[in-house]
Amino acid sequence: MAERLIAGGAFVKIVADNNTIGLASGVSYDEDWAVNPANVIGHLGPIAFDSQGYSCSITMQSFLPVDLQQNAGGRSLPGETDTVITDLLPTRQEIQDAGGKPREIETLQFIDILSGVILSQFKDVSIASNGVQVSPNSYITMNIRMVAI
Repeated sequence: MAERLIAGGAFVKIVADNNTIGLASGVSYDEDWAVNPANVIGHLGPIAFDSQGYSCSITMQSFLPVDLQQNAGGRSLPGETDTVITDLLPTRQEIQDAGGKPREIETLQFIDILSGVILSQFKDVSIASNGVQVSPNSYITMNIRMVAI
């Protein structure tokens, strides 16, 4: 699977600041346009809908790699990538040194490998949370949630 993510039969690669993320197994994003109805007294139902804001949440699932720096003298990932999800995560010290500001990814893209078309692109993406999932008889996976402006 390496730098490819299988999504509905399409091969998609995930690129964060020009680095292809390897070992990704799934990704989803939700954009909320904060649409509210415009109600008028004496009229049954809204007369219009207005967007009053925007929020975007991106969730990525990935296989959690072993520390490849300590194995066999260096990193050796399948495919054309040397970046994995754990490379994006800041340490607690890095966040503290930055005054509490999370690490930002300038550009996050989802690109169709076959056509080269950018399916989705987000700017100024911040890592909001992450977690690890351990299941019996399975690989260890990690979830990372990001928010975009």
